[in-house]
Amino acid sequence: MGTFKIEVQEFLARVIEIDAKNVQDAFAKVQKQYKNEKIVLDYNDFVDVNFIDINGQSKEDEKNMLIKDIIEYIYVDEQKHFEESNNPENHIFNKLKKLKLLID
Repeated sequence: MGTFKIEVQEFLARVIEIDAKNVQDAFAKVQKQYKNEKIVLDYNDFVDVNFIDINGQSKEDEKNMLIKDIIEYIYVDEQKHFEESNNPENHIFNKLKKLKLLID
């Protein structure tokens, strides 16, 4: 038995019809009404719910692991192509090399 953190996210939404000169004016009017609490979403506006395990790996950690895996996968091939092309300055290998140093 253990303690776990599960995040509950609810999504509320409502369509507001408003008279306006253009779409920018409509956005401004609706935003003003929302800010002044003339529009308040409640349980009647419920659309969806998500349950997220926040005990695990963060999205940032997952992103870094994926980037690292991709770099490792293509690094050798791009290095070979870079060298065969006489080391051009604008070759993607230069960016891969910098990225690899940042992540390692």
